[in-house]
Amino acid sequence: MRVRFVGLLALGCVLTLILSFSGAGNGQSQTTNGPFGTSLSEAERDLLNEINQARANPQVYATYLEKLKPLFKGKQYTTPADIALTTQEGWSAVEDGIKFLRAVKPVAALSTSEGLRLAAIALSKDQGGAGTTGHKGTDSTMIEQRVKPFGTWQGGIGENLAYGNESARERVLTWLIDDGFPSRGHRTRLMSADYKVAGVSCGPHPEFQIMCVLTLAGGFVESVRTQTTTQPNSNANSNKAMTTTQVNSNANSNKTTTTTAVNSNTNGNSNKAKPTTKKGKKP
Repeated sequence: MRVRFVGLLALGCVLTLILSFSGAGNGQSQTTNGPFGTSLSEAERDLLNEINQARANPQVYATYLEKLKPLFKGKQYTTPADIALTTQEGWSAVEDGIKFLRAVKPVAALSTSEGLRLAAIALSKDQGGAGTTGHKGTDSTMIEQRVKPFGTWQGGIGENLAYGNESARERVLTWLIDDGFPSRGHRTRLMSADYKVAGVSCGPHPEFQIMCVLTLAGGFVESVRTQTTTQPNSNANSNKAMTTTQVNSNANSNKTTTTTAVNSNTNGNSNKAKPTTKKGKKP
């Protein structure tokens, strides 16, 4: 399955080194408030906040990408550690991302949706246990089917996936570059005003160490099953909130630290990238 996800692999690895080298990761995150925001883990909140930072400040994120130019030569990207990597498109994909960010208008922050979050959890738990990748679950469901038990989406619905133990900013920049994906679906969804709500789940993956699932929609009506209800506690004066929907799975041990992304549209199709090769250290 690795071949399906190598389109952004090189840039994902590179961004880890570049951002720490250039100090681009020192920006402040914007807090996003939503009805279920407190249910997110720190990593999930960081990713959603980073996405909302990019939506609010596209010009700033264009400058992050511009810092990468001196390290490109054709399709080859040489890291500060002198590791040569071959990308799908080279600097042209980064330049395309810069032009897009310079032209796009800021858009409102995404709110959180519990139903979309539960749909994201379903896939991350599934793949964390099975070690699989891609938008199709082990039960052959796609995002459109996974979300149905938790509510009804409005407008469009989409899904971005990222694999690898990287920071929230590195994941977002990789999606904004979208190397190897001609439709630039990751980038478009992140910066589109048509998407107003999102769900995020990050969890362990046996091959890529960490995976994150981002689900987005124009709107989402939560089903009764996803609502938080209260029940009296006979041993205390306060009530305990109970969530009626849970998704369970096992997660295996982690192995690698690479980052990549895959693209899903409302028709359930995903973009496949050509293999990206990695060269050893230069002499």
